[in-house]
Amino acid sequence: MSLTIGNAAAVLEHTEPRAPARGYTHTRHQACRVGPGDLWCPTAGQRPHTVTAIRSKQGLVELTDQFGVCYRYPADALLSTVVLDPRACRAVGAMPISSAAD
Repeated sequence: MSLTIGNAAAVLEHTEPRAPARGYTHTRHQACRVGPGDLWCPTAGQRPHTVTAIRSKQGLVELTDQFGVCYRYPADALLSTVVLDPRACRAVGAMPISSAAD
């Protein structure tokens, strides 16, 4: 399952970095909703990590990040998560693509 603003337990603040970086919203999601490719912050104040693997067993969820580090949480724990803005990022000053007919 992919994390969205709609399935978040809490929506916190939105961050709009300088172009061409994509904006994102800080959220809270239950650990059982997080899946590969999602972003979460393992500890407070830490930059988001990407989930590369997930295992569930006996009410626990184990998330593995892009560095191969595993983190265990109760399945119903609220995690600090990040949802990227859905809009495509475009470089500042980029020219629109023209068709061959132009």
